[in-house]
Amino acid sequence: MLAVSITLTAQQKVSEKEKTLANQVYQAQMSGNDSAFYLAEEVLMNYQKKQKNWERFYSAWLNRIIYEMNHKNFHRAFTEIHLLTDDIKERGKTEYLYIPNQAMGLYYTNRNYPELGEKHFRRALEGIDTLTNTVAVFNTYLSLAQALSFNHPDEAMSCLDHLPKSMLENPMYDSGVLGYRCIIAHKQGDLDSFNQYFEQYDSIRKNLADQFNATNLYQVMVCHGLMHHDYQSALAWCDSIDVPLVATELRLDVYNAMHEWEKAYREQIIKDSLVHIDNRKALEENLGDITHDINLIQAELEKAKLRRQELWIISGLGVVIIAMLIAMLFYRHKKNLHLKRQFQQLQEEQERNAELRGIRRAIVGSLKQQLDSPVRVLQGYARIFNDPAFSLPVDERSKHYQDIAKAARSIEAMIEPVIGSYAHGGAGISKEQREICQNALCSSLVTLTMASELIADDVNHQISQEEYMRMRSEISQCAHHVASSVHELMELCLTDEKTKMEKNDLVGLNEIALATLNSYDLRNHDLTFDFATDVDDDVNILTNQHAMQEIINCLLSNADRYAPGGAVKMSCQSASDGTYSISIANDGPTISPKYAECLFDPFVRLSEDSQTIGLGLTLARQLAESMGYALMLDASYAEGVRFSVMGIR
Repeated sequence: MLAVSITLTAQQKVSEKEKTLANQVYQAQMSGNDSAFYLAEEVLMNYQKKQKNWERFYSAWLNRIIYEMNHKNFHRAFTEIHLLTDDIKERGKTEYLYIPNQAMGLYYTNRNYPELGEKHFRRALEGIDTLTNTVAVFNTYLSLAQALSFNHPDEAMSCLDHLPKSMLENPMYDSGVLGYRCIIAHKQGDLDSFNQYFEQYDSIRKNLADQFNATNLYQVMVCHGLMHHDYQSALAWCDSIDVPLVATELRLDVYNAMHEWEKAYREQIIKDSLVHIDNRKALEENLGDITHDINLIQAELEKAKLRRQELWIISGLGVVIIAMLIAMLFYRHKKNLHLKRQFQQLQEEQERNAELRGIRRAIVGSLKQQLDSPVRVLQGYARIFNDPAFSLPVDERSKHYQDIAKAARSIEAMIEPVIGSYAHGGAGISKEQREICQNALCSSLVTLTMASELIADDVNHQISQEEYMRMRSEISQCAHHVASSVHELMELCLTDEKTKMEKNDLVGLNEIALATLNSYDLRNHDLTFDFATDVDDDVNILTNQHAMQEIINCLLSNADRYAPGGAVKMSCQSASDGTYSISIANDGPTISPKYAECLFDPFVRLSEDSQTIGLGLTLARQLAESMGYALMLDASYAEGVRFSVMGIR
């Protein structure tokens, strides 16, 4: 990921007093003292407001928003962006609306939504006077290149070609841009371009050291080592970095390139731990801010409800009085005014609801980010423990089972807000369903934690091998249940059933079906997998690859849980209307047609002793319908149970 440094210098002469105030802001920002920074920023902005220098005033405001994002106070940053936008509109300074668009682009890019970030940066470019405001053009194209570098490195490189040439005459800016070009060329795998940019970059570094921009030096040198397969040099540059998280991320890239999977896995664990520690405090602060804002919004909604009730009462009385005292024409005029006010109130309420949905999505995103690491730990151990041939040395058991217990406790601490996020997302689940869900997860977590701690504490190896293998199997099942259940809950929270999901991935139908089947971790060892297709291998579909894989995994998991044995058959078929379907069938008892629809309702389990919370089929159908597909139980299938995803194009 590129680290874009935004230049906030306005293209006007700056007074000595303003330089002094700006320097105080910079010193406070570097010190990390929040109180000092906010105080210095307020003094500077008040001075700029008195001078009516709105460009620098709004640029300073943008600097405060960036400060909040750098400290992971994303909710505060989001609120500040809206306040900035409202201020610009109220003052009639619409020529500066590109600044909030820059801020929104940075917000979404930092929240790992680069497509939304790209949209706002392009909006910002449309509002900038490219002939006079070269600094803003430079910053925005640089930020747009960052957003595009996630998924479209070629377009990111093209954005750098649009940077104002006058800015690149300064070696400080030129070396920074060349550094980004090197990083993007590495992502493209373009060795010739990389060498060309690196030669210019290294020339400035060696010959103009005092004007060299070293922001991305370490990442560039690591990329240089990777491009020339000099992995030891790349690791040496990683070791020279004094920021643990950055060093770990770069070291992870090197080990992946070296195919040192065990070392890469260890670096991933270290990275997840560092991110968890770094984000936990920020999450607590953001949740506090969000809770406060939610309470204020709810209070405003209650007041609005009372006002609406009062308006209805007053309107009713007014209609009676007006009908008795004035002509119908005046009555109609009053009624039209009343309807106009109601429409405005309705628009305001819709805007408030949109803000609440945005806040909830931010909360869910933060929860998912916190849960990713422990869920991956449990998924990893569930997968390797599911292999009967896997053998863990006795002297390594304590550490690994402590990791499992730690991950389980992390998830257990967040079960209540996770289930709450699903319940408040429009699911409308009952109190009884909520308790069933919570008890099912907590029961497995307690078993998982106690069994893992028991093995971890067995330093004298008193547990027999037979008992240990039984406990390991139980831990594997519980870890798989907890990880998959939490994953399904979070995916349901993040999937809006009312919104159509974008389908931008062109993939082979047989390829995605077979790849997902081969990567599935089969739990029931009495089952086998078969694959058949009547679709040509060169048939491609336009879909959402992540969502399609989730659907197939949910159906495979359903068969894995309930099929007693035999073969699980996956097949791809073409239909007469030009569409395709993917079916997954298993042997065993059929399902009565009267259960064909209730199967897809949340928390429905036909087998009471099933170790599941009953959300897999719910998630699969919601994802399918969001892409315009249909997911059905095939009632005509008499050899067992078969589910089909239809309408794929």
